[in-house]
This record gives sequence, structure tokens and C-alpha cells, in this order.
Amino acid sequence: MIKLKKIIFALLIISILLASGCKKTQKDPKKQLEELKTGAEGISLSFVPDFPPDTIHIEPNVKNFEAMIEIKNKGAYPAADDPRKIEGKLYLSGYDKNLVEMAPENLDLNSLLLPSKSPVNLQGGSDVAAFKAEVQNLDSLNVEKYEPVLMATACYKYETTATASVCIDPNPYSTIKEKKVCQVHDVTLSSQGAPVAVVKIEEAAFSAKTQFKVTIRNVGTGDVLKDDQIDKCNPFGTSRLGREDVDKVYIERIAVGQQELQCWPFVDVTDSSAKQQSGFIRLVNNEGSVICELEKKDQEGYAGGNTAYITPLTVRLKYGYKAIAEKKLQIKVVSQK
Repeated sequence: MIKLKKIIFALLIISILLASGCKKTQKDPKKQLEELKTGAEGISLSFVPDFPPDTIHIEPNVKNFEAMIEIKNKGAYPAADDPRKIEGKLYLSGYDKNLVEMAPENLDLNSLLLPSKSPVNLQGGSDVAAFKAEVQNLDSLNVEKYEPVLMATACYKYETTATASVCIDPNPYSTIKEKKVCQVHDVTLSSQGAPVAVVKIEEAAFSAKTQFKVTIRNVGTGDVLKDDQIDKCNPFGTSRLGREDVDKVYIERIAVGQQELQCWPFVDVTDSSAKQQSGFIRLVNNEGSVICELEKKDQEGYAGGNTAYITPLTVRLKYGYKAIAEKKLQIKVVSQK
């Protein structure tokens, strides 16, 4: 009987330990969402080790090699409930087409499995793209080696959604002492799981309106493109990226609560002082900003009434992005003498 009690007691202790262990492994949903929205990368590229090897030997019957690029989506777009796939293409260049024939010349990214980060995969999705190469005409040039640098280039569309809590004060100049739930102040944001991020929101309250200066920065290591110009990345295409195609981010929406804001200045419009809800801004030295206004309604005031209140400010950005990876090769011709 005593032995049975000891066994029951031991099982009870084990059950308590297992239960406490399960509780420790459970994650706060809010923290999980924050983890998904961290990082400054979207699509990243890297050559798979030894594909191709650093040195390739060309013989009469051995003229082929394979290049494999690992592609990862390290960001938060598209969201888990978004059916869209990554739009864009992967190109391989840096070689003389008369000496190396590559197939395919490019690959659609939407043909790959590149889901964003998720609660069950905080590293994001990844896939591998394979290119088959055949060396041609090198032996006829009477050269011992050819040293190209393979460049993998991904040009793709991406989006950033940033949210911050802001204070709306309808009576910033009030001379009557009153308790307020918040004070108007600037907000600095952390990374948002994307290579372009909202880094700061500066706020100023006036009697009839509240102004926000929203600062956006290229926090990644690649280049920002207009999202409708990514096809110009093709190294073998006839079109080339120009000054008007780069360093431009499309602001799709800036809203305080449910109310979309009127903002300025936007490029690509005749009147740069015109206020509108969406448009392109230009990044200079990887940074740009836009000023937005929330106007107070005559009788109704703000959505929170005539007292200070806290509400979310949401920014949604769309843009193209360019990521690269390089691999130096040495192609040697094996003498048959």
C-alpha cells in the first residue's frame, strides 16, 4: 500500500512538472506577432555551397555545371491570411553569353515556395532555384582560364505595414488644468519585418488639426525601386533602370484609426504641395518623409470627442526591391596534350 502511494505521488510530481513545462513553452500571441514583425530583410539570396564550385575544369566531354541559389523570405509579407505570392524575378548574369549558355536566363519568384514568417516558422520560407550552364567556345580562344563573377539578382514587389499608438489632443492649448490620458509626443519605431520601414512619427497638435511627419527609411542592404518598374532589372533586357525608377516608395495608406489622412509632398505630381491620400515619395540617402494632417471636424471634434485619447496610426507601403548575391568562378580548360 505504501509502495502504491509512493508511485502515485511520483506520478503526480511528474504531471505537475510536465504541466509547468507546457506553460513555459506557450507564447504570448502579442509577442509572437512582434517576432514576425522584426528584421530588416525581405528576400535574401545566397549561392548553395559548391553549386557551382569555386573551380570548374572543362574537358572535351565535361562542359556543364550547375548554379543553385537559395532564396529566403525573411520578412512579414505576405501575411499568413494573404493568398498572394511574391511577385518578381530572379536573374543570373555576369558572364559572357558567347562563352557560357545559361538556362533558364531568369525565373519567376511566384513559382517558388516563399511564404513569410509565421508562428510555426519564424525563419520564413525558403526554396532553391537551379540554373544549368554549358561552357562553349572557350577552348578555341586558346586561354587557360576564364574568371567570371556570377551575379544573382532578385527584383521583387514587397509591402510594409507599420502601426504605432499616437495621442490625439483636441485642446493642446487649454489653460484649464485637466487630467489627460496621454501627451502628444514623437514615436520611434523598431523594425517591421521588411527592408523598407517607418522609423519615426513626429506629432504636432494645433487647435484645429493634428500633424504627423512620417519618416521612411531603406533599412535593408538592397536598392528600392518603383514597384511597377521591376521588369527593368533584366540584365539581358532592352530597358534599363533610370533615376526616375529608383528610390521611390508608394504610400498606399496612412490612417489614424479609421480615418485616412491627407498628406504631402508626393513626387510624380504636378503640384508637390497638393494633399492626397496616397502617392510616391522619394528617398534621399535612403530616407524620405511625408507630412499628414488629421483635421478636427467643426462640431463633432475628433473621433475621441473633446478629450485626449490614444488611437493607432497605420502606414502601408508598397515598393520594389533589389537583392543580389555574387559568386566568383574560375573555369579552367584541361589540356589534352
